[in-house]
Amino acid sequence: MFRTRQAPSPTGYLHLGTTRQILFTSLFAKKNQGEWFLRLEDTDRKRLNQDSAKKLLEVLKELYLLPLEGVTLLDLDDQNLEDKQDFNFDEFYEIYEMGEFQPYIQSKRLDLYQDHAQNLIDKKLAYWSYLSEEEKEELLEIKKVNKKSVDYYKISLEKYGENVLFQSVKEGLKDSKKPVLKYKLQRNEKIDCFDELLGKTTFDLNLEEDFNILKSDGFPTYHLAHLVDDHLMQTSLVIRAQEWYSSLPKHITMFKDYWGEAPKYIHLPFILGEQGNKKLSKRDGKADMRDYLIDGYLPEAIINYLAFLGWNPGTDKEIYLDTGDFLN
Repeated sequence: MFRTRQAPSPTGYLHLGTTRQILFTSLFAKKNQGEWFLRLEDTDRKRLNQDSAKKLLEVLKELYLLPLEGVTLLDLDDQNLEDKQDFNFDEFYEIYEMGEFQPYIQSKRLDLYQDHAQNLIDKKLAYWSYLSEEEKEELLEIKKVNKKSVDYYKISLEKYGENVLFQSVKEGLKDSKKPVLKYKLQRNEKIDCFDELLGKTTFDLNLEEDFNILKSDGFPTYHLAHLVDDHLMQTSLVIRAQEWYSSLPKHITMFKDYWGEAPKYIHLPFILGEQGNKKLSKRDGKADMRDYLIDGYLPEAIINYLAFLGWNPGTDKEIYLDTGDFLN
């Protein structure tokens, strides 16, 4: 079955760009007679806003964009749920999780991420980096001069030795030096990456750099969480913002290294700010979806507006009140 998803972060309000991604995700699922779901990407503990998860879902509910799987809001008095064992209430965020792949809140999946991180270490696909901030800054300065990618693995291997680099997750996380786990990406090969919208691009992995997948606090970065969750939750297609396109060779390589195959990808074009010369940011003041609802815009009008950001049906028709019209 076709499956796709979105994974908003509870770090603030629901951004206009995120809402458009969620809309297109739901439409792709409908077009392919499949399913879509929501995860909560709450691994950035420094930016975490406890209240924003519920507020985000409340806005999606007003826009009729809440899925039947993943993190959601439920009114148990109004809904006739066939299987009441299929959902659980999260007391921290005051939201529900519903579906067979629970938990959908990533902070509840730390043991799972760390288990897979250990598998990557065992396969020599990940290693611990002990470089200090001063050392990293020095390497970046050298990079500016010689215009070459930094070989973090070679530098770390020469300085610390293989036994330290490939120690266990348990040992690395309890180390007082607070190392981070990096993925061993840089290698002498090229990889073809295909985007369903943008087509094929060939990347030279020699020009890429190894990147962090597990932080010193034991939480995964997006790269590791994405690798684990989208495989185990059987994601067919990942729809995300164009700014992630540069990470495509990282993710395709990780999936093929570890799982043997990768999901398909679509990177949606940027939504530009009012001046049209840069992407819309949270500082532009017109990105909070709740503000549109407070100002009196109807949900149908908002959905219609979002659908035309980066898409055109090729006709003179301008009003699509029924989301089903987008698929005809």
